[in-house]
Amino acid sequence: MDFNLLISCPRGKEPKAKSEATYFISNLVDKEVAILKTRFSGLLTGKTSLDPFLVIKKAREDALNNPWDFRYVTKMVPISKVCNSDTNTIGLAIADLLPNLKSCNSFRITIIKRDSNLDSKNLIDSLASLLSIPVNLKNPNCVILIEVLGEYTGISVIKEPIFSIQRSVNASESLVKI
Repeated sequence: MDFNLLISCPRGKEPKAKSEATYFISNLVDKEVAILKTRFSGLLTGKTSLDPFLVIKKAREDALNNPWDFRYVTKMVPISKVCNSDTNTIGLAIADLLPNLKSCNSFRITIIKRDSNLDSKNLIDSLASLLSIPVNLKNPNCVILIEVLGEYTGISVIKEPIFSIQRSVNASESLVKI
């Protein structure tokens, strides 16, 4: 499995979210973007030839200027590395991403698991031991995001807010920082 974006949408709206994300990324001059449905309801993967962090930045800007451009895509997360979902392989992938942490003064590890028996605490403990920068759970300037999708895991070092729209019951929207 090869992807560099994770895209969330309401359950059952995957086809419309796929079309919306494809249209948006194609307008960024990536005509070979591929968006695929996963076996997880409300979750798509995307592969773009563009920098996924740039795609997220442009999506945030577009959503602020034209909030109704995103009716079905509720969140987009950049993914730097994809690997198998086992502690050793994830540790090796994090080791490859260590240069991305040079400018970080503090960090937090966030694990989102879907269909996985990985022990989050053991994984966090083993990964945190690789880093010499302080942990800050409330306000880190870098988040090591580990998205487990069954047998595959997407990993990213997030330094800027991701693209996320939260809709309330009365349909007002806001962009949030994760």
